[in-house]
Amino acid sequence: MRLPVAFVRPIPIIQAMSQSDVSDRNLARAYQAARAICGRHARSFYFASFFLPQPKRNHAYAVYAFCRLMDDAIDVPIPGSAGVLARTDGCQSGRPSPAAIPEAASRDNCHACGELDRRFDLLRQRLDDIYAGRLAEPGEDETSLALHAFAHTVHRCAIPMQHFLDLAEGCRMDLTITRYATWAELERYCYLVAGVVGLIMCRVFDLRHDDALRQAVTMGNAMQLTNILRDVKEDWDRGRIYLPQEDLDRFECTEQDIAAGVMTDGFRKLMRFEIERARALYHQGAEGLCHLPGDGSRFTASAMAVIYGGILDAIERLNCDVFSSRAHLKTWQKLLRLPLALRLCRREMGDPLPRVFE
Repeated sequence: MRLPVAFVRPIPIIQAMSQSDVSDRNLARAYQAARAICGRHARSFYFASFFLPQPKRNHAYAVYAFCRLMDDAIDVPIPGSAGVLARTDGCQSGRPSPAAIPEAASRDNCHACGELDRRFDLLRQRLDDIYAGRLAEPGEDETSLALHAFAHTVHRCAIPMQHFLDLAEGCRMDLTITRYATWAELERYCYLVAGVVGLIMCRVFDLRHDDALRQAVTMGNAMQLTNILRDVKEDWDRGRIYLPQEDLDRFECTEQDIAAGVMTDGFRKLMRFEIERARALYHQGAEGLCHLPGDGSRFTASAMAVIYGGILDAIERLNCDVFSSRAHLKTWQKLLRLPLALRLCRREMGDPLPRVFE
C-alpha cells in the first residue's frame, strides 16, 4: 500500500488563503467527500451523527475522515520490516531484547523506524500547511476534498493541532508496540487513539467545561477498550495483543490459547473482568454528557455511548467467544438502544446516572 497522495505530494500554494476564502461550491463538495469517507469507515458514528445540526455534522465528518486518512498514512506495514510486527513473548511492551533480534531483523527495524519517522514528518508538514491556511483550491479526488473540509473545520472549531499529533503518535504505536505490560500502559495508548478524539469532538460540539473534557477522554478510552475486546482475534492476526500482560497472567491465559482461539475458563474470566472495566469507564465518562449543548450534540454523544456499550452486551451474548464470531450490533439493534440514549440525554447535572450500561 502507498500513502494517500495528498500526504506525499507537495501541495501547490496558489495563495495563502484563509478557509473563509474557499468557494461555497468547493466547500460543499469537500464536506460531501468527508461524509463519504466517514460513512464507509465509521458506521456507528455515522448512524448517530444524523441527530446533529448540519454544521456540526459536517465538522464531525471532516474530523473522522481526516483521522481515517491519517491512520491509512501511518498504520501501513512496511515491506522488509520483519521485526516491527513480530510477535514477542515475555517482553515489556512488545519490545524484544536486542540479543533475541537477528542482525538482519535489526537492520529491518532501523529501516522501519526511519520510514515511520518520515511518515510522521510528512503528516506534520501537512498539518502545518493546513493550520497556516496554505492549501490551494482542492482537486477532484476524494482525499484532496476531504482535507479541505478538515482545514475548514479545524479553523472554525479552533481544534489544537497537538490533538492530531497525539493521535498520530497512537497510530505509530500500532506499528512499534505489540504488547502492553499493564493497564496503565494500555490506558495511555487508549488516550492517544481514542481519548484525544473525545477532546477533538468536544471542540466540534462546543464543549469547554474542564470536568466534562476529562470525562470525554474517559469515554473515548471506554470505546477503545471495547474495540480491543471485540477484536482480540483480528489483532492477534496482526501480531498484536492489547490485553494487558498482567491481566493475562492473573487469569492464567497464555498467548498460545489466544493463537489457537481456545476458550478457556481463564479467558472468559479475563474478558468479563475487562468488560466490567470498560463499563466502569462508560459510567465515569457519561457523567460529563449533561454539559453538552441540547442541539443534538448531547443526544449524539449519548447514542454513541450506548451503542458502543452495546458491543459489550454482544460479547457477553457470545459467552465471550470472540474467536468464533465478531460481536457487533445490526442497525435494528442500534435503533433499539436509542431510548437508552434518550434517558442519558435527559439527565441533568446532579441527577443519578440512569442504568444504561448494565
